[in-house]
Amino acid sequence: NVMQQQNNALVKPLIKLGIKIMIASLLLSVVGCQQTHIEFTDLKEPSLPAFDQLKGAPSLAPLAITPANELVSKSLNSELTLYQLHNTLSGLNHLSLVAYSTAPMTNLDVIVQAFTEKKRWLAQQSPLACTESLCIRANMHSLTLSIDCPRSAEQASELLMQFWQADSFDNIDIANVRRQLKLAKHINAYSGAEIDAVWADKILGEQHIYNQALNNRDLADELDLPKLNQIREVIFAQSKWAILTNAQLAQDQQFIATVTQQFESLAVSAQGATMELESKPVINPTTPLSNSNKTLFIIDAPGSVQTQVRIGYPLNAADQDGNSIQNCKLLASWLGRSFSGRLYYDLREVRSLTYGIYGRCFDNPLSRTLKFYGSTKLEHSGAFIHGVLDHLALAAESKASLNEISALQTYLTSQEMLRQANYRAIEADTIKQLVRGISLSQKQAEHIRLNQLTASQLQQIAHSVFSKTPYIVIRGDRDKIEADLRLKLPDWELIEAQAN
Repeated sequence: NVMQQQNNALVKPLIKLGIKIMIASLLLSVVGCQQTHIEFTDLKEPSLPAFDQLKGAPSLAPLAITPANELVSKSLNSELTLYQLHNTLSGLNHLSLVAYSTAPMTNLDVIVQAFTEKKRWLAQQSPLACTESLCIRANMHSLTLSIDCPRSAEQASELLMQFWQADSFDNIDIANVRRQLKLAKHINAYSGAEIDAVWADKILGEQHIYNQALNNRDLADELDLPKLNQIREVIFAQSKWAILTNAQLAQDQQFIATVTQQFESLAVSAQGATMELESKPVINPTTPLSNSNKTLFIIDAPGSVQTQVRIGYPLNAADQDGNSIQNCKLLASWLGRSFSGRLYYDLREVRSLTYGIYGRCFDNPLSRTLKFYGSTKLEHSGAFIHGVLDHLALAAESKASLNEISALQTYLTSQEMLRQANYRAIEADTIKQLVRGISLSQKQAEHIRLNQLTASQLQQIAHSVFSKTPYIVIRGDRDKIEADLRLKLPDWELIEAQAN
């Protein structure tokens, strides 16, 4: 009995303690479920970076770009040209097979996914140890297959050609290609990448040829071997071709003869299998250069802890003048380069509204857009967007200092010098030149114009673009940020958007 009484004396307090813990847990869960009150950030006047001369710093001569030489090239036949790059620092033989076209490549996303599946299959089947280095790079007008091998250059080039052969997809898992294409939309929604699809729709127009050429949902559902072969055949037929390789291989006559024969055999088999496709008219509508209705498109993402922001302008892609292209790059770098760019300095370094905000000029044959992009916490949403708009207005109406102009010139000159020293960048620029036909004289004219840039010229360039109303697409929790957006951006109409 004594033992039982002692046990009861111990158990009762433990039971009471357990009940209290349960009650406390319930209360905490109820409090946690309530929406936390958000203190939104106030607006502030924009701050500009200072470019004062450092005391005691040595004087340096201005950077100068050494004019690039034309790449050595050799026409192997009417469709294929070999371009000679520098030898690689690694000593490996570098080979790139490039399909390029002035017209967009329709269903390029499908062929890239199929090539990715082909790459997995080859990695398991090919005796070449360097198969793992296979790389696939694509944009709307080119598709590049690259490989880096210590030896066996002829086998490596044959491996690249296999992707385009008539039986290329006979052994791949087409069901997995379908799954990956259908998963892409869900993955993009989860990761937040869907904002760039919506941005493309709004800044170019849903009927723009670039938007029509990708994300064919019906095709993703119905894709089979005949349809996949048809896509490959059409891209092959519309393309011109280039082999980019290091100097050692480019001067190897046996290799040149072998790769020429390989491509001619490929071209014969591809032409024999080509099927007629239904021709569709090219729809390339022009998006208004100004968002005159002040529409702010919002992708509602309940539960998101940050707001993604895209702000920018469609520019006149029909204007192929070198100055027009360079103007887009100047504005992107002036405001949108890291650290010394105006947006990064003010919105990150001074006000801590973001981890980073950047600007980029997207210059393609059928579109040109200027985009500023970044992410911010929910409580900074209105202040962040307003801060970007303030800087656009300020740049349009006032001149930069001479030191700021000098910093911009140094940045762009340094960037170009680094590209000239980077093997991959040289290759990428060469491919772009093949598509666009940009001459070296045009590049040299850009260098001269950059060195002679004045504050008045930069301000005039900014006014010609930033005096218009930009397009804005954001992604965030609408219920939590809408009131802040309406308060800080009262002239803007919020319209919900979603990826197709």
